[in-house]
Amino acid sequence: MSGSRDPYWALANEMARLQRSSADTASARRAALRRVASECGAAPRSPESNTVEALALELAYCADHPGGLSVYLEEFSRGHQKTTSWQAVERLQRQLFPPELLERHHRLTLCELLESCEQASRLRPLALRVLHETGAGPVSPADWGSGRGHDERHDEVSALLAVFEDLPYGWENEPHPLLVFVETVAVLEDTPLRARLHAWSGRVAPRLGCRSPLRLTRLRDEVAARAGRPLSPYRLLVEITARTPVPDLYTVRSWVVPPGPDGARPYGEPAQLSSRAAMEDEVAGRYLSCVQELGELSAGMVVEFLLPRPLLWLPVDQITVRPPDSVARPIGADHTVLVRSRDRWAKPHWRPRLHARSDLLTIAPETAFESAAVRVVPYGERLRPVELLRQLRHDREQLGWLFLEPPPYTGGLEGDAVNVLLEMGMPVIVAVREVGGHPEAERKTRKVLAGRLMELPERVRMLRGEVGPDAEAFSVLDLHRHISLVWDGRDGLEGADSALGHPSTGGGLP
Repeated sequence: MSGSRDPYWALANEMARLQRSSADTASARRAALRRVASECGAAPRSPESNTVEALALELAYCADHPGGLSVYLEEFSRGHQKTTSWQAVERLQRQLFPPELLERHHRLTLCELLESCEQASRLRPLALRVLHETGAGPVSPADWGSGRGHDERHDEVSALLAVFEDLPYGWENEPHPLLVFVETVAVLEDTPLRARLHAWSGRVAPRLGCRSPLRLTRLRDEVAARAGRPLSPYRLLVEITARTPVPDLYTVRSWVVPPGPDGARPYGEPAQLSSRAAMEDEVAGRYLSCVQELGELSAGMVVEFLLPRPLLWLPVDQITVRPPDSVARPIGADHTVLVRSRDRWAKPHWRPRLHARSDLLTIAPETAFESAAVRVVPYGERLRPVELLRQLRHDREQLGWLFLEPPPYTGGLEGDAVNVLLEMGMPVIVAVREVGGHPEAERKTRKVLAGRLMELPERVRMLRGEVGPDAEAFSVLDLHRHISLVWDGRDGLEGADSALGHPSTGGGLP
């Protein structure tokens, strides 16, 4: 190895210009080689001769070990770091060998984290997928070697990281594929290791193309959505109101509520529709447009319908959508559909009771749907609003209601039992539409919805997608087509506030 065009020869030639004795130079080289062997895993080696060619070979040998060249030069420069001659060496080093992607301690930490993760056996295919998706590939699996065994996992992880570190990279404020890879692994891990991987990426993100915390947050949302595990899902909020004196005259408004503090943004213009079919077509169009616009970020999206009492049992989860080049299906089959009470949003003085019951549900997450906290109202039974108000005014245990027959709206809220439940802060109301009179309706409904009350929205989504423990619930009762879920809490009120503004009523005396 010789010649001015070889980078190691050029660097060695510049180092030879240092004004130091032969003995001092030889001693510095021996110390530098010992440190490279100790810290970088290189085999012990001694200086061969005092020629520039020998020094160049020495530098190339150290560079074959991650971090070795930097360690060698750091040790070699002791006592000369501030000299003009050594500053020239450093300038040439930066020119010939741009800084490594990761500092050594960051690299070692990442190796340890990846070796201990549950996805360790899948790191190679995950890496290949990330390389392909980021446009950095294709990279062949052979780049990691085909004969590495389980006992050599440390070598395998190091080789894998080397592939990422060797990628050409220079996009402005775009995350390096290595950062995308780490976030991809993190989202598949359980909470403790995920937090450690996130902490690691948070430290190195500015070096790897995410100079602002918001850009890193967006990357995490994108990766989590791609994996089908959104950290904070997007929400599509749809308000449907109707002029009750005029049958079938609806107004539809919608907003997209992104994760984070930015608040809701209007999605489409307000629309007035003169038939229920036209209203459903309008909602379906907005839903499909939102899904296509969000792309991967639509994974886990929650569709929330803000409905007044007269429309509370509207089967919005069954509105049919027709995705391009796919099969028609109801909205509720693909995404969680929740009904939020517009009346509860519009009356701030009702909120304290809702907050109290929602907080109770949060601090007692093991509360089950089949427990006494959820009261079942049989088909045909009519609640008496005055008695119900008296029962619930001082009650702190009731969290949900299951109606086998949705109480109809009869034209006034004063004597409406459902209105009492909303006023008394009931966060969960389930109603079985149309089929609640079947002899098996109560048993089947309780069976398919059994489990933690906090996880009820996900179970209802699975039921609507015809996934559940009881085939008869689908084949006999068609329960997946007949469940309304009113689910209210702080998040629902905050989403409505960010979209519609806080109601002007209530806010203290002047």
